[in-house]
Amino acid sequence: MIRELAKKLATFSEFADFVIIELNFQRGNFDPSAQILKSHSSMVLLRASSKDAEILVKMIRPRREVTASVGCRIQAAEKCWRIFTASEISEFATAVGDKNKIHQLNPPIVPAFLILEKIDAEFPTNFIKIRFKNFITAGEPLSLSVDENKFEITCAGDKKVLGEFL
Repeated sequence: MIRELAKKLATFSEFADFVIIELNFQRGNFDPSAQILKSHSSMVLLRASSKDAEILVKMIRPRREVTASVGCRIQAAEKCWRIFTASEISEFATAVGDKNKIHQLNPPIVPAFLILEKIDAEFPTNFIKIRFKNFITAGEPLSLSVDENKFEITCAGDKKVLGEFL
């Protein structure tokens, strides 16, 4: 379901150099479509829907070139949730037609939809909102903490992703 929506949004190739800063995923009954809701030189709001789900995506154009950073280490008190691999990122980007160069860096940056797919697999709910604070790159050991309807993905205490289930 999430990959189907990601494929629809990948057709908007003019936004390949943008980065996702927020995703809103909702299950329900929708008319299948993909559309640009707002577009400026530095920001775009996209929507894609299938008969079972809808996703709203807010993207921005980075002010400078995005570069990969070296992964971090988990702090002693943190438990490793997962580590995304470069091959996993490449397979996902190919499967959905995502040609954004940030997913081809060394190490590659994890696609937002892949993170959403993994969160949804563990915590299936009708609505997930995700805000991206920092990039997650392949090889970073990530911890996930969940408190009632909120979650946080961190790496060595660095906030990477904040989200909520509704």
